Amino acid sequence: MKVFIISDSHDNWKNLDTALSIATQLDVDIILHAGDFVSPPGLTLFEKIKKPVHIVWGNNEGEKQGFLKRIENIPQITHHNFTMKENFDGLNFFMNHYPEKAKEAGKSGKYDVCVYGHTHLFESEVLKNDTIILNPGEIAGSRTGVATALLFDTDTKISEKIIIAREQFTV
Repeated sequence: MKVFIISDSHDNWKNLDTALSIATQLDVDIILHAGDFVSPPGLTLFEKIKKPVHIVWGNNEGEKQGFLKRIENIPQITHHNFTMKENFDGLNFFMNHYPEKAKEAGKSGKYDVCVYGHTHLFESEVLKNDTIILNPGEIAGSRTGVATALLFDTDTKISEKIIIAREQFTV
């Protein structure tokens, strides 16, 4: 199973749209968003995606009631509040926006894959107990100048960094 993981889109709808187009081209099975989506208008981009989407809150969600109301009309989106605990293809996944929470869950040995966002920095690490810790980086591209996502294969347990866009800023 191919899992496409994104985070920290921060209302950058152009990069999010590009990321979702790449996910479609890769024919992923599921999409995870590890928080900081921010505001509801960009949710319309998920309407064209017919694959399951799982989302958790980050620390910058501005319009939570509008967000929840909007996803009522997008059946492929499952919102997990702050923490997702799901089994995909026989692997136990944990997702929370914060690295401390994901790494704590990883050390518990209860999960095969722990996903987080928040730092805007790509990470793929295997703990001593074989738990995989993943951060897809940022869709916004505002901190690093590079918008990234992560493709994870549940069969091989290999993760691949996907470059979505390189942000160009003018001074």
